[in-house]
Amino acid sequence: MPDPREQFVRDVRAYRSAGERLVSVVSEFNAMNTGALGDLELGMSLTESFERRGSAVWSRKISMLLEEFEACRRATRASAAAALMAEGRNVADIGRAFGVSHQRASRFSRVARDEDTLPSEA
Repeated sequence: MPDPREQFVRDVRAYRSAGERLVSVVSEFNAMNTGALGDLELGMSLTESFERRGSAVWSRKISMLLEEFEACRRATRASAAAALMAEGRNVADIGRAFGVSHQRASRFSRVARDEDTLPSEA
């Protein structure tokens, strides 16, 4: 099992990379949508515009990247909770660090333990 702090650093790097990919594709997606709006304003049918712009491919691509980003966000949150607990922080401290309620922080901590990031508290 990796050191919780090292795992957190790896997770943040993956999260940042996923965010960079998402930003890049969303920028391209916005350009495609600008073109699609132009198509529609010129009277093109939705079907023709969707086909011309590759709407189905874009939809799948954006969905896949959003799912990847969300998975990275969850992994980072769990590894941060594990690293904080390894530093001796309790659930209240984790809640303050994330700016969330004690109940939500407790869920973060539970996820960290469930993923075997930390041994279960006795």
